[in-house]
Order: sequence, then C-alpha cells, then structure tokens
Amino acid sequence: QGRFQFMTSFSLPWYAIAGATKGVAIGLPVLGTLALAVIGPTAGRWYVDVSSGVPPKHFVRGEWFMTTALMTGLVWLIADAAGASPWLAVGIAFAFGYVFRVIALYRAWEEPMAKEPEGVYVHDDGRPLLGRKIKGKSQRELASLCRKLGKGERG
Repeated sequence: QGRFQFMTSFSLPWYAIAGATKGVAIGLPVLGTLALAVIGPTAGRWYVDVSSGVPPKHFVRGEWFMTTALMTGLVWLIADAAGASPWLAVGIAFAFGYVFRVIALYRAWEEPMAKEPEGVYVHDDGRPLLGRKIKGKSQRELASLCRKLGKGERG
C-alpha cells in the first residue's frame, strides 16, 4: 500500500497542473481555473477508487486530497503569472504539491472538522499508520491495531 500511496501522491499534482494549464489556455477566470485544477484529479481518483472497491479519497479524513489539488493549481497559477517559464512553473507547482501531500500523509495531518459531542468515539478508518499517526493513540486504539496486525491484516 505504501507504493500505491507514493504513486497517487506523485500523480495528483500532475493532474492538478494539467487542469490549471487548460483553464488558463482557454481563458477561464481564476476560480474556474482552480476548479479545473481540483475537478481533474478528484474525478479521476474517484473512478479509480470506486472501481477498486475502496472509499474514495475525497471522503477519507486525513488525506488532504482536494486541498493538495487546489493548492498545487494555485501555486502553478502564481508561478505562471509571475512570468516563470512553463517548465519552471510546472516544476515549482509539482514539487510543492508532491511534498505537501507526502508530508501530510506521513505526519497524519487531518482536515479540521466540527467538534464532536461529548462521549462520541470516532471509529478506526482502517488506513495505514504512517509516521506520527500512532502518537497519542489510546490504549484501546493501539490494542485494536495489534489485533489487526496479528491476524495478518494490512492497514
């Protein structure tokens, strides 16, 4: 699963940049261009996930999928507007998007959500624990992880 995460982190910025590039080429305003930067990778990823029988990344907390696409498109727009050559703008945006996504996955950054009512327990979503994701876990959550790994389950 680590190689698959690597490849999805690699392809996400490319699709976002392709969407932003096309938006500028056809003369869309900034918001339309940013929408294309998000729609391209998220639509493609939705098809891959649904056909693979897994929940789409858009609905998994802690993926920063759509935010990465949006920010990559924005970085490309800024670099392009600043007069960077096409390849330099792509390189800057890709490096930003890829590094941001990998760090977000490794450090287990989670998108902000509304506070849960008192006493609500958020269930395990089954994603692999990378980097600091196990830091601060309760004994019950760690025991659940140990049981999964003991049965040979991955993730």
